[in-house]
Amino acid sequence: MASPVPSALTANRVGFDEWPSLRLYQRECGQQSFSVANLVYLQSETNYTWLNWKDGKRMLMPRTLKFYEPKLPTHFFFRLHRNCLVNARYIVGVERDQTGAYVQLTTGERLPISRRRWTTIKKMVDTYAQMN
Repeated sequence: MASPVPSALTANRVGFDEWPSLRLYQRECGQQSFSVANLVYLQSETNYTWLNWKDGKRMLMPRTLKFYEPKLPTHFFFRLHRNCLVNARYIVGVERDQTGAYVQLTTGERLPISRRRWTTIKKMVDTYAQMN
């Protein structure tokens, strides 16, 4: 299996404005398109997914995380845990302590990283930090 790091290196050349938009349906205002570049992370809760945006807005959508994963740029969105996808653009750093591993976001939030994914996430974050 090829490492995901090289694709992240080449993906940096793609401007954030060129990212696909995410079409979402909301009961109050119908179907709308949202810029994926402004999506910080997605977190699942049973058969629902919380979408967390750069401006602090949170949206609860009646779909699983598995539904959204193929709609996102894979070279920038990656799974930290079975219930969380994060946008590498909003990661400040990673840390590990006695209680576990975490990713620190520009929003000030800390999200847990699974033990199995720690090495891959650490490499990707280090590579992404060197590029920027």
